[in-house]
Amino acid sequence: MRLSTIWQVISLASAIDAAAGSWATLPSSATIPVEEIQVTIPPNALRSLQEDLSRVRDFPLTYENTQTDLRYGVNASWVAHSTAYWRESFDWPKFQEWMNKHPNFIANLTTPAGDSMEVHFMGLFSQKADAIPVAFFHGWPGAFLEFIDLLDVIKTQFNASSSPYHIIVPSLPGFTLSSAPSPESSWGTANTSALMDDLLLGLGFKGGYIAQGGDIGSFVARTLAMTSESCKGIHLNMIPSIKPDSAPPVTNDSTITPQDREVLARSKEFIETQQAYAILQGTKPSTLGFALHNNPVGLLAWTGEKFMAWTDPSRPIGLDQILQFVSMYHLTQTISRSFYSYRETSNTITPVFTPSPYISKPIGYSRFPYDNTGVPERWARDLGNLTFYRAHSEGGHFAALERPGQLWEDVINFIKGAFPQGHF
Repeated sequence: MRLSTIWQVISLASAIDAAAGSWATLPSSATIPVEEIQVTIPPNALRSLQEDLSRVRDFPLTYENTQTDLRYGVNASWVAHSTAYWRESFDWPKFQEWMNKHPNFIANLTTPAGDSMEVHFMGLFSQKADAIPVAFFHGWPGAFLEFIDLLDVIKTQFNASSSPYHIIVPSLPGFTLSSAPSPESSWGTANTSALMDDLLLGLGFKGGYIAQGGDIGSFVARTLAMTSESCKGIHLNMIPSIKPDSAPPVTNDSTITPQDREVLARSKEFIETQQAYAILQGTKPSTLGFALHNNPVGLLAWTGEKFMAWTDPSRPIGLDQILQFVSMYHLTQTISRSFYSYRETSNTITPVFTPSPYISKPIGYSRFPYDNTGVPERWARDLGNLTFYRAHSEGGHFAALERPGQLWEDVINFIKGAFPQGHF
């Protein structure tokens, strides 16, 4: 399926509200071709999915798939129930309406190799001349969908005519509604970061922007901080649990808090018992792509496990939310295109981590205790110019999805602290 079959281009002139200050009004300084779109679900694709789900046979029970604690993966009864719900009860019109709650756009960009790329993004554009652009970058198995509720929070606080912020939420290249890199290109995080910089500059933000990210998005943000003069600061909600050489052993470090120890223990457990998915995606992405392509139940099991295991158990992500992400990956046929960053980060069972260059630009870090990895404040300061740090008592890997209000509050406080004058 061509990605263009799951959106409809709408005229910017007709889409913009008659009332002044529409969130969909791009800055007048934008220099790249941009079209506003409506995300649609093709009826034939939906019929095909439901036919696939109706042909699913009963799952043979094993010792491993009857365990309920996710230690061996998802439970057979959960897969059976979720498959039946997806086939019979999932609210497709509601899902489509939810995806279009905020303005969606497609930008046309060109890579240094001359390849044309369509990059999808959600955007809330302020009409204030000095509004600060903030770009939110998702990870895997996330998508732009993670940030829909966060944009709801922003809309309750500001309106387009007076918001001090522009908000941009791209779909990373190869993910869901953005086109894929050329099959001839060994695309990586550096390429993604350069294209995201081109997007933001092309939208008219040559004066500077803030990059925010977790998971893969955190690596994109860090790369932008190191490579783009226009990236003025970054806010992260994930930092890999790697002890800096300058930090004392945990047992001798008086600055380590009880929650620090819990986070480090969780990070250690994740590395020792839950890293198989990443190693497979990093070492055999082609094989895994074939296994999951056109296999909706396999995709549900592979990604659904992560949404359950990587989140705060006190407020788990619901089945409808999980199916929204799985449906988007399946309908766009992009799961095999989403593994490329793992070739860099998880290409061996014992990866060697090279210390990153010190980032002199302002850095904010929000730590959520049920993320897969996290570091104490002392360790985070080794990354660069840490001007904001907050250790939350709840929330997990998908911070924007699980705790949108808290994440947004942190981003605002980081920006206000780093740029008290309200501009760069």
